[in-house]
Amino acid sequence: MEENTEMTYTQAVAELEQLVQKMQDPQCSIDNLTDYTKRSKELLAICRKKLTAADEQLQQILADIQQQG
Repeated sequence: MEENTEMTYTQAVAELEQLVQKMQDPQCSIDNLTDYTKRSKELLAICRKKLTAADEQLQQILADIQQQG
């Protein structure tokens, strides 16, 4: 599945939570487990990218505030 960078952080976390539930199901097949793990990796990358971007923006805002004060 292609990485969807338009997905929000909240959407990615919600999908990750759903995948964890599916993986914990005793009926989860190895084939599905592999697919779920791959998708989880993609979602984690989306979350990491969004968190990094938010951190950079917050750092810039704080730097701007310090320069003004």
